Amino acid sequence: MTKMASLRAERGRGFTLTEVMVSVAILAFITTAAITSLTFSARATRINANAIAAKNIAQGFFERMNADAFANVGPTNYPNIGYSSNPPVYLDEGMNIKCAVSFGFKGYGVLTAASTKNRLVCTSPSGGSPGWNSGEWAGDTVYLVSGTGVGQYSSIASSDADSLTLDPALAFSPDETTRFMINNGKTVEVATTWEYLGREYSQTISSLIINYRDADDFGF
Repeated sequence: MTKMASLRAERGRGFTLTEVMVSVAILAFITTAAITSLTFSARATRINANAIAAKNIAQGFFERMNADAFANVGPTNYPNIGYSSNPPVYLDEGMNIKCAVSFGFKGYGVLTAASTKNRLVCTSPSGGSPGWNSGEWAGDTVYLVSGTGVGQYSSIASSDADSLTLDPALAFSPDETTRFMINNGKTVEVATTWEYLGREYSQTISSLIINYRDADDFGF
């Protein structure tokens, strides 16, 4: 009887203060972990949504350039857009997330008198050095689209900041009247930048604009 009474007493006793505190601590930990997980998931979803929206903005500009006259595809008609531009570019107007857009145009220009049959010394459309990265155009193809030597093309074996080394060499030497395009178009880079929760994000997308018809449509 004594043993039964003891069991009944054990079964009927309440929780101690220590047990309650431990239970509350465990529940708080689980709740905090769940909230943190949901917050992180929501933030990651928003970051991905912003990146997709930024990509769509860049793609929209590429579509506009492909529909535009080839001569218009350049910095004059496509100036950079800042956060404070009017009207602004929005990633999400409801959340007031704005996007800055910058454009880079490269891979075309005019040669200099120092060019030879196997090495083209280049200037950008604005007249200065193109400032290419070393080896940037290796494996691509350069086309002479007007001026001396027009109609020739060759593979680019190597490149540096302002010159292209060709293999095979051209049949005729070009000069300072010769205009060129790499891959027979203008390479355009659209960089989008935006801020979210105090942090800045950016991405750059590149595309070749090739709606070129003749030398009069070159653009400079």
